[in-house]
Amino acid sequence: MKRFFAFLLIGALLFTACAAQTANAEKQPATAAPASTQAAASQESTPTAALTDPTDAARETTDAFSITTDNGAVSASGSVYTITAAGEYTIGGALSDGQIVVDAGEEDEVKLLLNNASVTCTTDAPILVKNAGEVTVKAEKNTYNTVSDLRTGDASAASEENYDAAIYAACDLKLTGSGTLIVTSTYDNGVKSKDDLSVKNMTLKVTAVGNALKGNDSVEIKSGALMLTSTASDGIKTENTDVSSKGNQRGTVTISGGQVDIYAACDAIHAAYNVEISDEESCIVNLYTASYASESTAAAGAEQYLIVPSSLYSEDYEYYVYLYNEDDAAGAWVKCTYDTMVYSGRTAYYGLAYRTTGSYQNLLWNLVPAGTAPDGTNYVAASTGETVNGSMNAYLITSISSGVIAGDWVQLSSGSGSSNKTTYSAKGIKAANEILITGGTISVYAMDDGLHANGGDALENGAAGLGNVTISGGTLSITSADDGIHADGALTIDDGTVAVVDSHEGLEGNVITINGGTISVYGDDDGINACSGSATPLLTINGGSLTVTTPSGDTDAIDSNGNLSMTGGAVLVRGGTQMGNMAGSVDVDGSITVSGGTIAAFGGICQIPSNGSVNTYVSNGTSFAAGDYQLKDASGNVLFSFTLDTGYSSCWIASEAFALGSSYTLEKDGTIVLNWTQSSNTEGATGNYGGFGGTGGFGGHGGWGGRR
Repeated sequence: MKRFFAFLLIGALLFTACAAQTANAEKQPATAAPASTQAAASQESTPTAALTDPTDAARETTDAFSITTDNGAVSASGSVYTITAAGEYTIGGALSDGQIVVDAGEEDEVKLLLNNASVTCTTDAPILVKNAGEVTVKAEKNTYNTVSDLRTGDASAASEENYDAAIYAACDLKLTGSGTLIVTSTYDNGVKSKDDLSVKNMTLKVTAVGNALKGNDSVEIKSGALMLTSTASDGIKTENTDVSSKGNQRGTVTISGGQVDIYAACDAIHAAYNVEISDEESCIVNLYTASYASESTAAAGAEQYLIVPSSLYSEDYEYYVYLYNEDDAAGAWVKCTYDTMVYSGRTAYYGLAYRTTGSYQNLLWNLVPAGTAPDGTNYVAASTGETVNGSMNAYLITSISSGVIAGDWVQLSSGSGSSNKTTYSAKGIKAANEILITGGTISVYAMDDGLHANGGDALENGAAGLGNVTISGGTLSITSADDGIHADGALTIDDGTVAVVDSHEGLEGNVITINGGTISVYGDDDGINACSGSATPLLTINGGSLTVTTPSGDTDAIDSNGNLSMTGGAVLVRGGTQMGNMAGSVDVDGSITVSGGTIAAFGGICQIPSNGSVNTYVSNGTSFAAGDYQLKDASGNVLFSFTLDTGYSSCWIASEAFALGSSYTLEKDGTIVLNWTQSSNTEGATGNYGGFGGTGGFGGHGGWGGRR
C-alpha cells in the first residue's frame, strides 16, 4: 500500500466544510520597482487563453471501417482486428463496438495511421496494445479521429488483467501527427502506457474518469494542442520511480512545447518523480483543479471519505460503498481506496476516499476479502442502507461486530489552516522529488497547493524524495486555496516572473533562496514562510525584485522559523498591521541580516536588521496612506519606488544606498512624508522589537499540513 502519511485533523469529529474559492484580483500585489537596481515592476500575470474545444461532431466519420497495410499482418474476428507484425496500418471509417488489438513481437515497431477513424468499444479497450516493441498512433494531417471507451462499472474491481484505458499500451506509446484525436473514457484512463508515453504535434482532447494521460515510466509532451480532462482523478500521472536497465530514471513528467490545458478533479499533474517544464518550443500550460476545473469534473460527484479506526483496519480486506436509489435499479459499487491518515488528537484513523457518481440517494458499506469484487452477498461485514448525508463528507465506522458495520456521519476538513482547500489532493503540479521550471508560460488555478514537491518519501531507486522546487525562467501565475508554491526541501527562484495572485501561504519551504526574477506574492496568512524541515529554516534574498503582501491581522508577510539573510535585490513588504510583535512585516525566530540591496517593510514591526547590517531607518507612528512613494537622496535621485494599497503606521527601510551623514526623504505623490539624516547604523524609532517567530510545521500556525 502506498501511503502519503500526511495528516488531517478531526476536532471532536466536527469540521467546517470546504468551500470553493475564487480568484481575487484585488489582492494582487502592487509594484515594487527600486530605481537603483533597475528591477522590473511586479505585474499580475495574465493567464493565456484556453484552447478552443476541438470536438466537432459534424466531422465524425460514418464511412465503412477499413484497415490496410502494405508490409504488416492483420486478421479479423468479428469486429476485433488483430495486428501481429511490425509495419504501418492505415485505419479509417467507423468501427462500432469493435477493437483494434496489437499483439506483435517484442521488438516490433507498429504505426497506426488514423485517417478519419472512429473506434468505440463497450467491453474492452478500443485500441489495445498487448505486445510490441513500440507503437505510434498518428493522426494524419487534416483528419478528425475519435476513440471511445464506453465500458461501465468500477475499473478497480476487475478480477483479472484490466486494460484500463481507451488507448492502452503495454509498451512505449507515441501520439503524433498534425490531425485531431478525440479520446473519451467513461471507464477509467484516457491514454495509458505501462512504459513511456509521448505526445508531439497532435491536437488531442482527452476526457476520462481516470487519468487523462498516464505513462507508468514517463510522460513527455513536446508540442501540440492538448485539452485534458479528468472528471474523478489526475490529469497527467506517472507511477514508477526506479531506474531502467539503460540507466534512465523513471517517473518524470516533461513538457517542453505546445499548449497543454488540464482540467482535473484531483491533481492536474502528479509525477512519481520529477516535473520538468521548459520552453524548447513555445510552451503554454494552463492548470485547473477541483472546482476551478470545468463543469465536467463536478459532474463526477464529490470526493467522500470512509474513516476507519486503526483497530478495525486490515489489508486483508477491501472496503466498498454501494450507491443506489429507492428502486435499486441502477446501483453502483465504488471501491474506497487508501488516501491519507486522519487524526483526532493522538488517535489515528485510515482515510479511505471514494467519489460519488450520479445523484444517488442511499448507500451501504461492504467489507470483502482482498481481491474480491462485491456482489451484495459475499461480504464479511455490511452496514444497513441509509440516506446519503449531503451536508457531511465522511462516514466514521465506530464498530464492526457480528458482521454488522455501524457508524455515523462526520465532516472532514484539512488541517492546513486554510478553510478553502480541498480535503483531498487537488494540486496544480505535484512531484515526489523535484519540480524544475526553466521556461514556458504557466497558469495555475488550484483548490490546494499550486506547486508542491514532497520530500522524504522512499523512492524505488533507493533514495528519498528531495522535495525541491527550482524556477530559473518562464512566467508563472498561481491562484491557490492553500500554498502557492510549497517545497518540503528547498525552494529556489533564480529568474523568471512569478506571481502568486492568491494563496493561503504564498511561498513555503524549508530553505528558500531568491537569486533573481520578478516575484509578487499574496498570502492571506504568510506571504513567505521558511519553516522547519530537514535543515535549519532560512530565507536568503540575493537579487531580483520581490513584493510580498498579506492582509491586516494575524499575518506575516515574511516569516522564518530561522533567519533572513539579504545580500541584494529590491524587496517591498506589506504585512500584518494589528498585532505588532506577533504579526507584521518581517517575523523571524533568529536574526535579520541585510548586507546589500534595499528592503522596505511596512506593517507591524517584529524585528529589524541586526547590527552589522546596512544602515536602517525605522518609523513607528507615522501615517503612511495608500499611494505611490519614492525614496530619494539629498540630490533628488530616486533610490526606491513602490505603491501602498492600504494605510500603515510603521515601517523600516534598510538599504545599501544609505550613507552615514547623508539625508533622505520619503515622498508620497510628491509630498514629503519622512525626512531624516542617517547619523547612525539604525536611525529613527529604535526601540526593542524582539518578536515571535513562526510556529508549527508546514500549514501555518501550529497545525500539521493537509493531505500531500
